[in-house]
Order: sequence, then structure tokens, then C-alpha cells
Amino acid sequence: MSRASKNTVRSKVARRVVVAILITVLAISTVNLIYMSRQIMKEQHIELGIATDLCASNIVGWLGEMEGICEGIANSLEALDTMDEETTRSLIDQVARNHSELFFVYVATEEGDMYMSRGAQFVKNMDVRERVWYKTAKSTGHTIVTDPYTSATRPDTMLITVASPVYQGSKLLGVVGVDASIDSVRDYINSINFKDEAYGFLVDSEGNIIVHKNEEYNPKPDEKVKAIDVIPEINKIIKHPGSEYVVAKDYSGQSMVYSSSRIKDSGWTLVVAYPRQNIMAYVDRGIRMSLFVAILCILLAAGGITKTIKKMLRPIEKINPVMDKIIAGDFSDKINFEAGEDEIGELQTKISKMLDELSATIEQQKYVLGEMEKGNLMVEDMDDMPGELNQISKSVNSIKESFNDIISDIQFSAINLQSFAVGVNEGCDLEEMKMVFEELSAEANALMEKTSKFRTTLKATDDKILSETMH
Repeated sequence: MSRASKNTVRSKVARRVVVAILITVLAISTVNLIYMSRQIMKEQHIELGIATDLCASNIVGWLGEMEGICEGIANSLEALDTMDEETTRSLIDQVARNHSELFFVYVATEEGDMYMSRGAQFVKNMDVRERVWYKTAKSTGHTIVTDPYTSATRPDTMLITVASPVYQGSKLLGVVGVDASIDSVRDYINSINFKDEAYGFLVDSEGNIIVHKNEEYNPKPDEKVKAIDVIPEINKIIKHPGSEYVVAKDYSGQSMVYSSSRIKDSGWTLVVAYPRQNIMAYVDRGIRMSLFVAILCILLAAGGITKTIKKMLRPIEKINPVMDKIIAGDFSDKINFEAGEDEIGELQTKISKMLDELSATIEQQKYVLGEMEKGNLMVEDMDDMPGELNQISKSVNSIKESFNDIISDIQFSAINLQSFAVGVNEGCDLEEMKMVFEELSAEANALMEKTSKFRTTLKATDDKILSETMH
């Protein structure tokens, strides 16, 4: 009997196995994707932190150069053990000539004198000792970096100052200062390669932006912009640099990941903004790779399972043609399966053995019935068969035995009838003839008794006539 390919055992098993594999792989892939995404994000955040610290170290190095220049002047003055105007101006002019990137180089004394390089003049009637950089260096006793402020000498310019105190023993002689303009700070920050469309900006100790990619956020002599006013989400990473990462939109509306790092020896904080899409690209790439591997595993597993199932069910496919011949009554071919050692091989062996026994039984039955058809009722009985099949051999043997008895009785009756005919021809009397007829009648009744269990055409006709007569 033909069947649709989707209803075959192979198709059913293959579908169920493939579905099971698909569900398993998808479940594992989902868990793996979630875990992998988190790990990738974690790794990206670590990389962002490292990159931010590296960028911060560049700024620390840049400030360190200024600190080195400032401390060098202070050390020279301490070694000269003098702060007279001629010696001091000669020293700072030489330094200014060698470092054109510095906006101002100067020395302020504890007596209130102010010596500036390049012939610059400090604002008259202003006590230099009241300037923030002087008071901070004096109070801390070491090199300091100031937040941006408006220059007293150049009110149109904003500066940052690195200042170092000058001592004679424990006595403060004055403070050395070197200035850099906000423009030079901006140029240096912009020279840092943040990569992948990232950019950095500086925030001072008060939370004001020092340098930003967006010109509108940069400080002006009469205006400063607080970082948290334009990007509120970064408040916590400014207060605790390097502690975590935040996601927020920047001035252009682009979603960015912000990380931060404290600038050593200053109250500044470097904040680096990385395009979130660049970070997610790594996640997307990982997801695509994971999905590709998952699909590849599904295809390979499905192909392997289908091939395995086909190989396993191949013996069953050999059974079907044999069974078709058996159903058609053809036992002519010798059944020979190449049975394996598994359950299907065991099934093949048993089917082969069953069909061999059935074929042998049919052959024996054909032989016995054929001999009976030829009139040979002396043929040997059929052998006992296993289980319920034994009823076949019993029935055939019983029929043969019954036929033997009936034929023997018929032959005996024929002999008696022949004897009666001989006796009649010889002229026996009526009494003897009566006895002979009674004997023949008894034999006929006995024969009828033996054949009464057989339903024949004659018996069926007699029964019909009897039924019609009674009605």
C-alpha cells in the first residue's frame, strides 16, 4: 500500500528529531546570546575604561610637562637663593623662548612683586597674592593646576595655570606660574586620537566644561557651562570617575556611552563619549556569528540525523517488498535479510524465521492435500505446528482420517452389495434377501451418520425441499 512521503516512519522520526534539535539549539543559542551579549558589553566597557585611562594619561603627561617646567623654574630660583628682578626675569624669559606654547611665564613674590616674561605687564593696583593660583600653591605647599579662569592681564582670554611654590628653607619666597590658554588645551585634546568617532571633553573641579567638541559648551570669560546641565546622566561618573558607564544622547542627539577618568594632580575629569552603535556593532557581530553557528549546527545535525535514520530504516524498507509478495501469495522467493545486531536486525531475523516456517507449513499442506486429491489417503500426517497454527495440521489430519473412514465404509458397503448381487443371482429365498437388505440398510445408516457433518449440495437441496414442504 502506497503512502505519502510525510507519513513514512523516516519522515516522522526525522521531523521530530529535527524539531527537538531545533528547540534545543535555539534554547541554548538564546541563553548563549544573552550571556555573550552581556560578556561583550562587559568587555567593551572594560576596553572603554582602558581607552579612557590611556587618553587621560596623555593629558596627565601634557600637564606633567607644564608642571616640570614650573618646578624647574622654582628649583632654579631656590638654588640661586635669590628672587631679584634681573635674575628672575632672565630665567623666565629664557624658559618662555624655549616653550612658545606657554601663554605666560611669571614669578610672583611674597612681597607682592610680579615678574612676567616677554615684556608682559601685570595689571596695576591688583595684588597678585590674592590670585587663586597664588593662594592655592601657597596653602598646599606643592605644584597645583587651576580650573579655567579669566586672565587679569588679558580679560578676553581664559587660562589654566600650573603653579609651584618657591622656598628658602621653610620660608616661602614666592610662586612660579606657567599659563596655557583654553585654545591650546582644546588643540591638545583634539589632537588625541579617540578612534571610532569617539571624542573626549574635560570637566573642571567645579563640574564646568573646560573643552568640548561642541563650541557652545566651551567656557567664555563671562560664561561657563556645567556638564550636568547639558548631559544630566553623566553626573555620577563625574562624581565617581571610572566607577561605571552611562548611556545618554549627546548634543547632536546621537546615543553615546560615556566613561570617565580622573586627571592626576588636578580636580579635572576626562569624559569620553563613544558612539553606542559602534559598541553594539560588536554585539551584533557576535549575535550574527552565534546565529550562523546555530543554524550551521542545526543543518549539520538535521542532515546527520536524516542520514542515520535512513540507514537505520533501510532494513525495514527491504521487508516491505517481501511482505507485498506474501500478501499476494507468492512464497517462491527465498527470504534472506542481511540482519544487523540491533533491534531491527533481530526483528528481521524473526520475520525471516516466521516466513520460512509459514512457507514450509504451506508447502507441507499443499503436498498432503495434493496427495489426497490424487486419492492417496495413506499420505503421512502433517507435522505438529507451533501455537495456534497447530490447529491447521490437526484439521487437515482429521479430514484425512475422516475421508479414510468414509472411503473404507463405502468400500465395505460396496463389497456387501456385490455379495448380495451374487446371492440374488444364485436364487436365495426371500428371508435371506430380507436379512441382506436389513444389513445393507444398517450399513447405509452408519455411512449417513458419518457423513452427516459434511454439508453438500445434495444435503442443501434436501433441506430446501423439506423447508418448502413444511410451509
